[in-house]
Amino acid sequence: MTKSLSKVNAASLKVLYTLQLLFERDLTMNELIKYYELYHNEYNSNFVMSKYINTCRYCGIDIKKINNKYQIVNFPIGIGFTNNELSLFSELKNCCEKMKIQHLSESMQELLNKINRRAERPISPVSTSVIKDSNIKTFEKACLLSQKVKITFKNDESIQCEPVEVSIGDDKIKLIVFSGNNSKELSPDEIKQVRILPQKSNNKFLPTTVLFEVKGKLAKKYQLRDNEEVMRILSNGDLVIKNRFEDKTKLFHRLMRYGDNCKLVSPKLYVAEMKEFIEETLKNYA
Repeated sequence: MTKSLSKVNAASLKVLYTLQLLFERDLTMNELIKYYELYHNEYNSNFVMSKYINTCRYCGIDIKKINNKYQIVNFPIGIGFTNNELSLFSELKNCCEKMKIQHLSESMQELLNKINRRAERPISPVSTSVIKDSNIKTFEKACLLSQKVKITFKNDESIQCEPVEVSIGDDKIKLIVFSGNNSKELSPDEIKQVRILPQKSNNKFLPTTVLFEVKGKLAKKYQLRDNEEVMRILSNGDLVIKNRFEDKTKLFHRLMRYGDNCKLVSPKLYVAEMKEFIEETLKNYA
């Protein structure tokens, strides 16, 4: 076996081991690294672990970072439970909710999480889920149904938009919507009501996908955001990053901080706007 082929096989095994760990439990990046140190006597950086996770994503495995932990939301080859089996899970879930025993509900939720990683049809979480707000639940339903929504804010202003997803961070929940030609982040605290409209979401209105290249030292230490993934690793070690959902102005400000170590690649409209943005900024220092 050639040396290069041996390296490929070793990396493949590490990807599969990463997948095995995430099937068993939800883990933070530091916890994933510690497991490698414990069982393989080998230290991996955040960047290397991110590559293993993104390889799984490229294979169609839906891995999301929720509450700072990586978890398998869905696996492309699922187990097809019968209607009777799904009914049994629902009955167990209802029993846990009615008895109102916290540790029992948490254990049931953990069981459902493991089942949902393998199931073709996900089972709804127990009522102790982090998301209890009725507006968020309505928004999630609209996402599943691909229906437009009308969102009324507490200041009585309203918008009609297309729901994209519920983004759960370490300390906040954001509703991602597509309105007009841009994606927006909305805080549930500012929303009075979410109402599902009869109109279907228009598939052509997809959130803008931005590609940018990070180079040199930045590429070695770059930390991926929750809404990013590595699209390509160039021969010189530079990275092409795919970014979605991030506010355009915030993204421009962030990329500018990277200086010569970063290059915006697409879409072309963003490249032109970025140039104009930089030129307007430089005028302040003329």
